[in-house]
Amino acid sequence: TTTTTTATTTTTTTATTTTTTTATATATAAATAITTTKTTTTEGTRTAMPTTSAMIATVVTTRAATTTTAVPTTTTTTTAEQISCMLFGDPHVVSFDNSRRLRELGATEHPELWTQVIPTYREWNTFMGAGDFWVVRSEAISIQGRYAELGWISGLAVGGSFLNGHKFVVGSSDENGTTWDGFAMSWDGNGVLESFPSDFVVDDLIWVRYVPDRFYQNSISEFHQERNHWRSNTSLRLLEIVLPLGVRISVALGTNVGSSSTRFMDVFITMPFQASGQDGHCGRATGDFSLDWQGSAVATGENLLSGTMPALLSTKASRFSASSIACVEGGELEDNRGPCESVLAATQFGLLFVDACVQDVCSGGQGVLERYDAFAMRAFHEYAAEAQGKQRCFFPIEPQGVGYYWDPICTGGRGVSLGCTADGVHHECRLCGGNGTYAVIGCPGTRRALEPHSSGSVGQRSREIMSVALVS
Repeated sequence: TTTTTTATTTTTTTATTTTTTTATATATAAATAITTTKTTTTEGTRTAMPTTSAMIATVVTTRAATTTTAVPTTTTTTTAEQISCMLFGDPHVVSFDNSRRLRELGATEHPELWTQVIPTYREWNTFMGAGDFWVVRSEAISIQGRYAELGWISGLAVGGSFLNGHKFVVGSSDENGTTWDGFAMSWDGNGVLESFPSDFVVDDLIWVRYVPDRFYQNSISEFHQERNHWRSNTSLRLLEIVLPLGVRISVALGTNVGSSSTRFMDVFITMPFQASGQDGHCGRATGDFSLDWQGSAVATGENLLSGTMPALLSTKASRFSASSIACVEGGELEDNRGPCESVLAATQFGLLFVDACVQDVCSGGQGVLERYDAFAMRAFHEYAAEAQGKQRCFFPIEPQGVGYYWDPICTGGRGVSLGCTADGVHHECRLCGGNGTYAVIGCPGTRRALEPHSSGSVGQRSREIMSVALVS
């Protein structure tokens, strides 16, 4: 909240001018009679001086007095809190309220404390049901998710009055095969983003970029250096969605994970706190930390994810109630703890998600480890990288025209160099943003704004941007 106070000054001036004019007897004789008074005394007779109101004329000019009064004028501008939510895995949810805790952790000046608080913070909400559910439900913003039978997120829909009744949907279906063709995006039921990479824009309503996920690309290069490995030629794809009211959604799309060829989505949502309230699986952002799992099931008449899946398929309590459960690729649940800890240790921040990783690797196979490496890097980027950069980078003079942050990808032989070692001391200190060389590196917390365009139809605008993206 920014409050600006200005003083309005009212000035009134008062001055009094008195002019006295003595008129001569000859000038006023014709109009005024002179009165003479004789006084008899012992000394003789004395004639009094003539007096007349006409002989002395007094002219008085009056103006208002000078007064200065300061009247305070206060202008108050209130910016809504930006709240965040993450849905990942089978699925696990970091609600709006828990995301606040992550930001507090990410901003600490002592990151070594992360490992000390992990036992308290890493029990993220886990839902074992399947069906269509409200992710965010508010007066203006509607976001719904579809959870598959095994729990993985397989669909996402965005609609509501802030999109003027329009709807954007991304879904996964085996009807189109088990590769990238199994993902489909649509706007009001019409297919969009059918090539890769590409962009889709509707002026003042939506901007979607369908691009490679740099975090996952880095993970693949680290895990599988050999060129012939099946994962070395596969990239996790990313949808970056910019919407009105400052709503921003990133959807990481993955396919062919593990031996079961599972497709999945990880969803990152940032939006302004809604004064009229919000609920759903992302929570209420009111500090109560409780989620209404079953109460968030989507009613038939409100379902944005049209299709064959019922609104509620099952409500299993837990698939991982015992540590001796058999995993899809053999072994037991706890066998995956060591590999998960190794993968997530790069930022230390990632260790907050060890328990979720253990569960998901058991149910999805070892390929999920690569996904969690990428996920942990993105979580660090969203919640801690900017604050850690401000605390740990050392610049004699603050960089101008660009941002910077702390990026663990810059170390460890991960094949990244642009913008790294920005302060000349720390490899992890990385430049980003601006209008020059580093514009291709997105700064943490960047909020692209929707801007009006002069183009004609939506289709023309979409094709123009797609062609640019493909050439670049």
